[in-house]
Amino acid sequence: MHYKLCLLECWNAKLLDKLPSQMDLVESVKTALFDAIIEGKITPNDKLSQIEIASALGVSRQPVIQALRILSEQGILVAHGKKGLSLAALDEKTLLKLLDVRKQLDCLGVRLAAQRVTAGRLIDEDHEIIEAINKLISDSHLLIVNGEHLKLVRNDISFHKLLRALSGNEFIQSVLEPHLLHHNRLVSAMSINRHTKIWHQHQEILGAILQGNGKLAEQTMMEHINSAAAAIDWKRDTNG
Repeated sequence: MHYKLCLLECWNAKLLDKLPSQMDLVESVKTALFDAIIEGKITPNDKLSQIEIASALGVSRQPVIQALRILSEQGILVAHGKKGLSLAALDEKTLLKLLDVRKQLDCLGVRLAAQRVTAGRLIDEDHEIIEAINKLISDSHLLIVNGEHLKLVRNDISFHKLLRALSGNEFIQSVLEPHLLHHNRLVSAMSINRHTKIWHQHQEILGAILQGNGKLAEQTMMEHINSAAAAIDWKRDTNG
């Protein structure tokens, strides 16, 4: 009995060791596919092949299958033929609705963050978040000069996620989370040729928060998202 229990414990220990690495692999495949989408290497006309993706990334088919499933559940990929998948075209009406929701929640987030500053309720973790945000803003200058569009898009996504954390209300991020992968594809389209303005606005938003000026932070966030949405060439981007 003791021997069987030992075997079971050893097996469970091995299983727990394997799970994180497998999940990391799935996340890595998903990220690689999403980056390819942002970079325009995958378009709505392409039929995705599990075998070709696995070969290109040097992994087995299993993490590819799981990554494709996640992207399908998020609405990034759609059925192509009987068993295939392809990139979904950006749907203007759906994404504008999502932008409306994101705008309201992000405006709430920066207002709450400013209120926490005014009330002196920031903790050590919040100061680390502010430091991380400042680094993103600082790094943006060189990235813009070097034309690092993909890195700037990633940093843009990180900037807003950190701001939501600074609000002290975890539900803002959790409400948006199921839709953000689809929305983040739009971030790339919104930021083309606009990185300098975007990061200047980011700096203004953070500045208003650190001043404890919730009204200004909310107003700046509203203008930030509205100007980005107005800059999208929907005809081009919906056609991939």
